[in-house]
Amino acid sequence: MIVKFIPRRLDVVKRYISDLPRGTKIHFMRAFVNYIIGDTRHGLKHEPPNKFVTRARAYGQVSQENPPAPAGYFSWDQFRYVAAITEGFTKIYSRTHTLASAWEMNPQESDWRRVKIFNEADGAAWVFGDKTQARQPALVGWRRVSDTVAANLAGALRAGMAAVKANLKLK
Repeated sequence: MIVKFIPRRLDVVKRYISDLPRGTKIHFMRAFVNYIIGDTRHGLKHEPPNKFVTRARAYGQVSQENPPAPAGYFSWDQFRYVAAITEGFTKIYSRTHTLASAWEMNPQESDWRRVKIFNEADGAAWVFGDKTQARQPALVGWRRVSDTVAANLAGALRAGMAAVKANLKLK
C-alpha cells in the first residue's frame, strides 16, 4: 500500500495560489511541498522518539482461537511467525529510518497541479495512513499524514510565500 497526499486539496493553498502566474505557482508548490516533506526536525520525515509498546498493550486479547493465542496476536500462526523472525523474541530491533526517509514527491517540471507526496516503503500505510494506521505505531508516537500536514501548514505557507517573493524579485 502506498501512502499519498495531494496538497492541492487544501483550501488555504487553493485560495493563495489561484491568482498567481503559472511559473510562480510552480515555485510556490516546490517550496510548499519541500517544507511538508521536511527533515529530521519537522515534517513527514520527522520521527518520534524511540519508545517500545508491546503488542499486548496495543491490541489486548484479540485471538478468537481455542486455546487463544497470547495477548496482542490474532492467531497462533501470527505468534509463531513473529517468534521466528525475532529469533524467539530475543532479537531487539533498532530503527532503520527507511519509513521516514522514503517520503518523496513526483517530478514537478511539467505542471504544479500534479504534485503528489508519497511513501512507497513497506508498511507505510500502517504507520502513516489516515484511515489505515495501526494502534501500535500510534501508541509509539507516529503521526498520521493529515495531522503532520496540519501541524506544518503555517510553515509550509511561509516557505511558499518566500519562494514567490524571491521569484517575483528575480523578474
